[in-house]
Amino acid sequence: MEKINSLHSYNVISNKWSCSDMDSESAMILTLEQVRAFEEIVCDDTEWVALLTAFNKGRDVDAWLATDWPDGFDELLLCVPLCKLVEFECNKCTIGRRQENNSCAHDYSLFGYIAELLKIPDREGLIAHIDDIKKMLLSEQVIWNVSAKKLIRINV
Repeated sequence: MEKINSLHSYNVISNKWSCSDMDSESAMILTLEQVRAFEEIVCDDTEWVALLTAFNKGRDVDAWLATDWPDGFDELLLCVPLCKLVEFECNKCTIGRRQENNSCAHDYSLFGYIAELLKIPDREGLIAHIDDIKKMLLSEQVIWNVSAKKLIRINV
């Protein structure tokens, strides 16, 4: 369960954010750290089972499980630094602006779609989606089409 512990809890990632430069670069680096830790969990057979257990625990009664990790899982745990950077104003966020100004809490947003894939569960689809998340974080040349649930390269 070592990989489970590499995904930071809400308190830990919030503290790392507070100790950072609290700028867009720091938000991106910390979010990528979270996404890469999540990817390691998804790709490991034992950790995958633990993730699904955490994901399904209490989801019907607790709207926001991000503070419960590793006992519960909410996909928004991955993007906490980005949310803190813009003080939860999605239209100011690099991701929010490039997903039709939708909140990452939207079911089919870039991060929200993680939950939809976990519900099925579609591990291979989630691994491919994590690649899309990394592409979106690393390049301003892509947008997330919420209705199509896919990345689109834009010409700037």
